[in-house]
Amino acid sequence: MFGVKVISPEILGIKQWINSKPLKIKDLKDKVVLIEFWSYNCMNCRRTIPYMKKWHSKYSKKGLVIIGVHSPEFEFEKDPKNVKNAVKDLGIKYPVAVDSKLETWNNFENRVYPAKFLIEEGYVTYVLFGEGDYEKTERIIQEALGVKGKVEKEQYLSYMFDQSPITYTGFAKNTGLGSGLTVKEKTSYYVDPGEHILNTVYPDGQWEQKSDCLELKKGPGKLSYKFIANEVNLIVEPLGKSVTADVYVDYKKKKSITIGSAGICSFFKDKHFKEREISIIFKGKIKVFAFTFG
Repeated sequence: MFGVKVISPEILGIKQWINSKPLKIKDLKDKVVLIEFWSYNCMNCRRTIPYMKKWHSKYSKKGLVIIGVHSPEFEFEKDPKNVKNAVKDLGIKYPVAVDSKLETWNNFENRVYPAKFLIEEGYVTYVLFGEGDYEKTERIIQEALGVKGKVEKEQYLSYMFDQSPITYTGFAKNTGLGSGLTVKEKTSYYVDPGEHILNTVYPDGQWEQKSDCLELKKGPGKLSYKFIANEVNLIVEPLGKSVTADVYVDYKKKKSITIGSAGICSFFKDKHFKEREISIIFKGKIKVFAFTFG
């Protein structure tokens, strides 16, 4: 679609609309439409949201319609209540389409978070995959609207080239756990070997690896990870009202936290970017979907 005008796919299969009545591309041909595919637990998407909010504030009365198509990566993200709470917490005022079955995602043949599609008179005229190019994108929006003005200054991305990547824990997207598996009295346990390599998940305790997560069947259970970053987040889902966890960084206890809801949770943050090791001891049943950084 780069550099070529093509007829825009339609918005399909939306379970619920937030901040708006149902919208269709065919009914918005007199508007400039910016569709962004996102997920509320995606750190890349969260870094894009401030720009989307500013563009909505600056251009919604000049003919721009922003539609955030929320396309879930994890099962709990399909629940419209969770999406609605996240939209409120993030201060998003523009329309959000809850694409729980990924029908619009698939209709646009999208595969990336975040992804932006600019639509003019029913045609896709600009596509951007991933973060960045905010100044360029705003200039293109201004050109499509026929307006001029100062664009938002683009902030440099805070992460470094060697930052640890998002690491999924389920076997569908995980390249291998670092711990061995043993069986005692018909119960499976992961055993942490003690020595860790970068960017590998080391479970210890009664965990079960599923396609999309590691699930702690009985607490306590530990996860360890050697990383390069200044921030560590986990995407988690407590299996009960809440789960407490003790957080250790470089073998020193930093804090204890209580996890009360499904979503992205911050476990460590520091101004210095360097190699460290984090260990988290969960006291109760929980699903851990991924480690994310920065």
